Amino acid sequence: MTPAHIDDRELLAGLADGSLPAARFDHENHVRVAWLCLRDADGRAAGEARFCNLLRTYVAGLGASDKYHHTLSVALLRLIDARRRVRPELDWPAFAALHRELFVDARGLLARHYSAARLNSAAARREFVDADGEPLP
Repeated sequence: MTPAHIDDRELLAGLADGSLPAARFDHENHVRVAWLCLRDADGRAAGEARFCNLLRTYVAGLGASDKYHHTLSVALLRLIDARRRVRPELDWPAFAALHRELFVDARGLLARHYSAARLNSAAARREFVDADGEPLP
């Protein structure tokens, strides 16, 4: 948990309505929102759509639409989903404790799947591009 913990409903509502201060949306909460969207969805595609829509809406409300990176968002969500499916009974604190690699080296995890050139491309920013390294789960 982050030092200034925010409950799940407040976190999701704050993203949806833009009331969440940007400083509260750190990397851990970014991963947590993906996990929540996957947990609450009827399938990965629905969770992915909700997650990406929440992120797009939130950054647009901050006037920072250029911060949204579609491939990065989808690829990270898929890495989270692969881990979540192994132990779907875990609650958020247990999941986060078990998968610290998502917090300490998310870029390193993505580097197994994407070259820097591909992940940093303009196309990857605006739409999902397939991995050019190991296939995503």
